[in-house]
Amino acid sequence: MTAWENFNKLAETVTNEIIEGIQNENLTWEQVWNPKNAPKNYASNRSYLGFNALWLAWVTISKKFNHPYFLTFKQAKQLGGNIKKGQKGTKVVFWKNSKFVKGQTRNESGEEEDLYGRKFTPFIWTVFNIDQIEGIEFVINETIERIFNPIESCEQIISGYSDCPKIVHSGDEAFYSPSADYINMPNKESFKGDEQYYSVLFHEMLHSTGHSSRLGRFSERPALVGYGSVEYSKEELIAEMGASFLNAYSGIKDANFKNSLAYLKGWMKPLQDDPKMLIYAAQKAHQAANYILGIESEGEE
Repeated sequence: MTAWENFNKLAETVTNEIIEGIQNENLTWEQVWNPKNAPKNYASNRSYLGFNALWLAWVTISKKFNHPYFLTFKQAKQLGGNIKKGQKGTKVVFWKNSKFVKGQTRNESGEEEDLYGRKFTPFIWTVFNIDQIEGIEFVINETIERIFNPIESCEQIISGYSDCPKIVHSGDEAFYSPSADYINMPNKESFKGDEQYYSVLFHEMLHSTGHSSRLGRFSERPALVGYGSVEYSKEELIAEMGASFLNAYSGIKDANFKNSLAYLKGWMKPLQDDPKMLIYAAQKAHQAANYILGIESEGEE
C-alpha cells in the first residue's frame, strides 16, 4: 500500500469519526492556551472580554504596568484602598442585556403570547490598574510556565512542509496572515499541553496551504475575511479537519479530538448543519494535508 493510500484510509476514518461525533456529542470548545497578559478584574478575578480585553492589554503594555489587573474606584474603596494622587483611569464599555416585548405571536395551540426582543445598552465605566492604587496589599498568583517538550512525530511534519511560511511566536493570538504569508503563534509554554500546541499550529499550517504560491485555494474565494460568513466558515472547516488528519497521522489525535469536534460544530452553524459540507471540507483538507506531508495524491479527484 502506497503512502497516499495509507493516508487516504486514515483521513477517511477520521472524517467518519468527525461526522459521527458532531451528530452525537454535546460539545463545548475550549481555548487551549492561556493568554499571558489577559486583563482581569482583581476583585472578581474575571477576565475582560472583546474590545475591553484588547484595550486593557494595550494599556498594560504601553504604560508599563506590572500586572494586567484592574479595579473600579468603588471596588478599590471596598478593599480599603485609594487611587493614587494624579492617576487617571481607563474607560471600558460594559453592555447590559435587557428583554422587551416587541409584539405578539401565536403559539402552536393558537394562543397569543408576547414576542420578545433583546436590547444591548452600553455603559462606560472607569477602571484603574492596581499600580495606580495604594492602601491595598495585592496578592498576585503568578502562573508558573510549564516546560515545553517537542513531539518528534509533529516536528517531522513541520520540517517536512517544504515551503512552510515563517512561524512567529509572539503575543496571545494564533493566526495565519494571507497578505504577509506568515503564521503567528502564542508561546509554546502558554499551551495546556504539547499536543494542543501542535494541533493549533497544524490548523494554521492548513490555512497557509490556500496561498496562491501553494494550492491557490484563496483564489477561488476570499480568504479569512467576512468573519462568520459562509466562505469564512468553509475555510475554518477545512483547516480544522486537516489539522485532525495531521493529529491522527502524528499520534496526538486523542488529546485534541473532542475540542476539534466542538470547533467544527461551531463553524457548521452558518452552513445550516449541512453534512455534505463536511465531505467537501474533508476533500479539501485531505488535499491540503497531503501537500504539507509531501504525499503525491495520485488518482485523487
